[in-house]
Amino acid sequence: MAEVPDEELVAALRGGEPTAFDRLYVRYERRLYGYIRRMLGESAAADDLFQDIFLKVLRDRSYDPARGRFAPWLFAVARNACLAAQRSERSQASLRERAEAQLRPREAPGPDARLGDAVRVQAAMAALPEPQRQLILLKQLGELSYREIAGLMGVAEGTIKSRLHAATQAFRRLLTEGGSADEL
Repeated sequence: MAEVPDEELVAALRGGEPTAFDRLYVRYERRLYGYIRRMLGESAAADDLFQDIFLKVLRDRSYDPARGRFAPWLFAVARNACLAAQRSERSQASLRERAEAQLRPREAPGPDARLGDAVRVQAAMAALPEPQRQLILLKQLGELSYREIAGLMGVAEGTIKSRLHAATQAFRRLLTEGGSADEL
């Protein structure tokens, strides 16, 4: 049985079909929440924002299938909401202080080496400059194409490819050398 395209589910949702929202929610729950969680870092804020975004999907009629696929629109809504939340958060604490706090060595509970790796990945991701972190998250978690990210960011597709390459290299350097954001 073929999967119903997102655009058909949105049309069904607008037509009052009660299961359409549930199907969209299940389809994007993991990817979208992961993206938001990595952008914001704080689970309580990520939980709230995730719910707000899906309420927007339920109520808002700004998505137009004639302008493109649903997934890039949904991740654009999430990106904008995350950026707004980050701007608000910056007034309370600087981004550098948060990144440095995440780079400080933490005691891993128990001998599980994978937990240590997860902490290192999280710290390296937090140490990346915001534009680089966004690109990696949109590509990896959002599973968006270069073209979709270019449209979302308002730049050429080739620019996205080169910026994503630079972001990936910076991320690898932070992981392997234990570098800091200042070195980027």
